[in-house]
Order: sequence, then C-alpha cells, then structure tokens
Amino acid sequence: MKIGIMLRHYEQLEGGVKHYTRSLLPLLFSLGPQHRFTLIYQNPRLLGTYAAYPNVEEVVVRMPGTVLWDQLGVPWITRNKSLDIIFNPKFTIPFFHKAKKIWVFHGSEWFVIPEVFQWHDQLYTKLVVPLYCKRADAFIAVAEAVKQDALRFVKLDPNKIFTIHNGYDPKKFYFIHDTERLKAVKTRYQLPEKFILWVGQIGTRKNITRLLRAFAQIAHEYPHDLVFAGEQRAKQNSKEAMSEIATIRQLGLEKRIKFLGWVEHTDLPAVYRLADLFAFPSIYEGFGIPLIEAMACGCPIVTATTCAPPEVVDGAGYLVDPLDVDAIAQGMRVVLSDSVLREKMIARGLERAKDFGWEKCARQVLAVFDIIGGARPAAQSVL
Repeated sequence: MKIGIMLRHYEQLEGGVKHYTRSLLPLLFSLGPQHRFTLIYQNPRLLGTYAAYPNVEEVVVRMPGTVLWDQLGVPWITRNKSLDIIFNPKFTIPFFHKAKKIWVFHGSEWFVIPEVFQWHDQLYTKLVVPLYCKRADAFIAVAEAVKQDALRFVKLDPNKIFTIHNGYDPKKFYFIHDTERLKAVKTRYQLPEKFILWVGQIGTRKNITRLLRAFAQIAHEYPHDLVFAGEQRAKQNSKEAMSEIATIRQLGLEKRIKFLGWVEHTDLPAVYRLADLFAFPSIYEGFGIPLIEAMACGCPIVTATTCAPPEVVDGAGYLVDPLDVDAIAQGMRVVLSDSVLREKMIARGLERAKDFGWEKCARQVLAVFDIIGGARPAAQSVL
C-alpha cells in the first residue's frame, strides 16, 4: 500500500508526541517493507531525514499555518501520489479525500478536564475534534482508558478505535549496574544523595502544585530532595505551579527542590536508577511514557488513580488520588518507608516493562494499516 504520513508536528517541542513519532517511524519503514511511505513535511529542511530507507519518499507542502496545510496541501499530495492511507501520528486529518484516514489519540484530556485549556482551545475541542474522530476511518488510542473516554464523549463506533500502547527502548532504559556511569551522571547534574524524582514537561495538568504541597508535608521526615527533570512549556499555563514553588521557597524548602531542565535520554536512565522514588501523580495522563521508563530502570512509582497510569503500571506502582495532597504525601511516605514493598515494586516494575516496546507498537500499527487498507480481515485483532 501507499501510505502518507503527516509530519507537520515533527519539529515541535520535546515531549510525548514527538518522542512517539521519532521512535515509531523507523520501525514502520523497516518492519513494513511491502509498503511505500510518503512523508509529508512543512519544513523543507527536513528533506533527507529518512533518505536511508528505500521504501520512503519525502515531500514538502509549502503552505503556511495549520488549516491550509492539513485541508488543502495534504489532500493535494494524496491525490498526486495516489495514496491509499493518510496517517497522522498526532491528530488532525484532511476531511475531504477518498484515501483512508487514521490518526493517533494520545489523550482525552480535551474532554475529561477541559477547564485547564484556554477558551478557544475548548471551543476547538468541542467543535472540531469530534469531526476528526467521526471522519477518520480508524484511530489509535494509546491506552484503553483513552479509548473508553472517546467512546463516552464522542459516541463512536468502537470497532474503529484500536488500543495500541506506547513503547520504550529497552536498549536505552534498563536497570543500570555500572556504578561509574551512575557516579558520572550524579556529578554531571549535581544530584543529591537521596531524592524523589519527577520527569516530564512542567504544566498545570502534571499536578506540580499538589506534588510540591505533598513534598512540603514529608520534607521534615526524610532526607530526600525533590528533583524535577523536564522543561516548562510556556504554552501550558504554568503560573500556578511557579507560584507554588515561590510558596515552598518561603517555607524554607528552596534548597530541597532542584530543577534539572531537559535531561538527555542517554543520561535519564541513570537518573531514574539513582532516585529512590518516581512521583508522578498527574491530574491526567493519556499514557505516561515516563512510567515505563521508571519501571524498566528499577525505580519505585507513586502515580495517579486516574486515566491511564493504573493500566500502565498494572500493580507495579502505588496509586493515589491526584487531587488529594494528603494522599500523595502518604503514598510517598509508604514507599520511602517500606523497603520490602519497594523491592517488590521494583521487581514487578521490571517485569511489567517487558510488556511494552516500540517494535510491538509498530507491528500493531502496521496491522491497523492492513485492516483499514483491506489486506487483513477487520475481525482479526492487532493485539
């Protein structure tokens, strides 16, 4: 089949969707040699990114903005190249074209917690996103929880939604025994002797405010510092979190909180391994790739009862109500205080991480292409 892939988002800020796209594409090309892939960029400087793959063609649509690119530029390429399928690893699809259309639903927070978005984003979500859902021939939900939210809020045919979990790279994220490597990373980032870790992009949905308040409750009980690995995204309203940081500093805890900024993926496994606890009580996670990474690296987890985290950790994490500061604090207490529980969580997490992988994800996405393209019976499962 001829498959077009929309890559307008390819240069966006570091984060889950970008990581998903760059992890998935090479595997689609290598595991699907029978297909011809046309990569559709907005930036001509990206031409040649995947030139090493013989079944890949790269083209540029030189249209500004988003709507014109999606609704005029991509359909033009689709017709010109006689594409059978248009696939977007993010979201949005061209509404009017006979090619089959598939996109990836990375999270249902638009529907579940609309209050954290600006009014114009809420309007867009209410009016346009349901159209993407209904116009698509299929879409991929990165967690069963996301699929159920989509069914609940948009009233879709469940047969057009395929749950395919995200993955991780076990060659990069694993239990590190090399003490010299651990020591080097600890020195490079000036990490404290004992610390609680959080990883991601700092924003309101990540529940940083309540995590800081919970840490304030236990800071006098444990020698651990709280370490944040991740960038603050200006487009996500983080004023609330930054205000809470100022409050924590007023309480005299400024020396117990450390911001690393962006941490290279080559160093991140060692940071997980050095931490005594990974605290990830997000208000909402469509999946939560850091959860897999933490499990694979042997770091015990405290995470939320809401949306995808319970599905992802599947018994390998301590679950807390993300809206309850006392519950978050108690969860951290339990895991930090109970060494037997910690060892059980580490062992369970190492096993659970084996259930995920980008190759597995890519094979399942290719199976969806076959089903939607007619090369495989629709009743045949991709899981």
